[in-house]
Amino acid sequence: MAPAFPSGDDWTNFGIGGRPNYKRFSFRDIVLRNRLTALVVDGVNFCRMVEEGFLRACGVETQGVDNGDAAVELIASGAKFDLIVIDMYLPILDGLETTRRIRAMGTRCKMVGVSASFSERDGQAFLAAGVDALSEKPLSPEILVPILRELDGQYSSI
Repeated sequence: MAPAFPSGDDWTNFGIGGRPNYKRFSFRDIVLRNRLTALVVDGVNFCRMVEEGFLRACGVETQGVDNGDAAVELIASGAKFDLIVIDMYLPILDGLETTRRIRAMGTRCKMVGVSASFSERDGQAFLAAGVDALSEKPLSPEILVPILRELDGQYSSI
C-alpha cells in the first residue's frame, strides 16, 4: 500500500534531488480493535470521496451526505456514528448550523470540522457550534489518527 504524507512543512531534511524527505505514514500502522463508524458531510463530491476513502483505509465504516440538511435528517432518523467529519461550507444548511442542530439532538460523538481554509474567527465559530477539532482540507493523519485511536480505546499517537 502506498504511503501518505503529512501536509505542510513537516519534513525532516532534503533528500535526493532537493526533494524533502517527509515523515512517512502508512495505513498499515493503524489497527482498530473495534468497529467504528463515521459520517462525512461535504458538499463537494470529490472531497467527500477522498475523506471517506481515508477513513475506510483506516478501517472505519463510512457513510456520506452532500448537505447539512441531509445530515440532520439522518441523525434525527436514529443513525449513530462514532465520528462526524463536517465541512464548514455546505449547501442548504451550513456546517455551523448543521453542527448546532446535531448537538441539540443530543449527539455526543466526536466531530471534526473541515474547511479549505480557516480564519481565526471561522475556527472559533465552528468550535463554539460544537465541533471537537478543526482540520484544513485535506484531512491529515496527524489530526485524524489520534482521534480514531481515542475512539477505539487506544491512546498512543502515530
